[in-house]
Amino acid sequence: MRGVGRVLPLGAYRTLFRRDVVGVFYHSVSDVYLPHVQHLYAPEPVARFEAALQYIQQHYQPVTDAEIEAHRIEGKPLPKRALHLSFDDGFSECYSVVRPLLLKYSMPCTFYVTTGWLDNASMFYRNKTSLCIEQMRTLERDAAKMVLTSLNNALSLSLSDAASFERWIKTQQAAEEGVIDMTAKMLGVDVKAYLQERTPYLTREQVQALRADGFTIGAHTVRHPKLAALSDAEIEREIVDSAREVQAITGQARVTLSFPYSGNGLSRTLLAAIRQRHPWLGLFYDTQDLQRDVPFIVQRIWAEKAALRTAGQATNLPALLRDAYESELYDVARRGPGTRDVG
Repeated sequence: MRGVGRVLPLGAYRTLFRRDVVGVFYHSVSDVYLPHVQHLYAPEPVARFEAALQYIQQHYQPVTDAEIEAHRIEGKPLPKRALHLSFDDGFSECYSVVRPLLLKYSMPCTFYVTTGWLDNASMFYRNKTSLCIEQMRTLERDAAKMVLTSLNNALSLSLSDAASFERWIKTQQAAEEGVIDMTAKMLGVDVKAYLQERTPYLTREQVQALRADGFTIGAHTVRHPKLAALSDAEIEREIVDSAREVQAITGQARVTLSFPYSGNGLSRTLLAAIRQRHPWLGLFYDTQDLQRDVPFIVQRIWAEKAALRTAGQATNLPALLRDAYESELYDVARRGPGTRDVG
């Protein structure tokens, strides 16, 4: 069924699947090789990101988080073709690369920061994984063989080459961070030195500067966990503690939040209760393209999808939007007749 929607122009999709706002989010924009990101997904090239900003200016009305909240909570109108741009995680390129382009095009944006990584205090386990893959690829054959043998002996594995190593380490989750740290040490990856020398994450000073420029700063939890795997108390703590830290840094009266990974499996009743207990919390943002949700959750489209980096085109945003609408068309067809998604 997927693929049938590609014959429809975007205007037809917007009529079939009306949304008050379209959300688009990135993580990293850079033309510089980033070893801590490169083996997870390719950072967005600067020229393509700038082309995306131009496309948004020409075809959409960029809106702020505050405007969306006023619409969702208070009923105030949004402009037609409203679009909200945001960045997750809080990589340093948000300040050095993204900020100048946003100012150039007067584009509003929300930056969601993982507060435990601010000032490069610690590193995300997946960024460590990328560094390990990078290091393995640079090792001479004999040195790589020694590392693989050590890992096989220590963990009862049967890794034979760099390819099998990459497949294995990409399966490691947050619970196995100790294993990733041990692997990094065997490979000679100095995570602490990398944090100090490369400064992959935003500093508090940079976050304050972004806020002074007029951008919204949101929370992305403290540790970037999969929230659905936590207890209710832990979920609330991750949300509230990170949002309070953002509030302390920026002075914002209200703080919005985006879910790490996604909000799948999270009780909307629990999230509503958390917002009720902490009324200074703003809207929550998810990663499920154009799916409908409760009013206080806004869905977004991930812009760095490798499969939708259309060759020869300045920006992949039209392809991203068509794919998201096509997913909705597929879901309606799967649910059966009488489920036309409008309004």
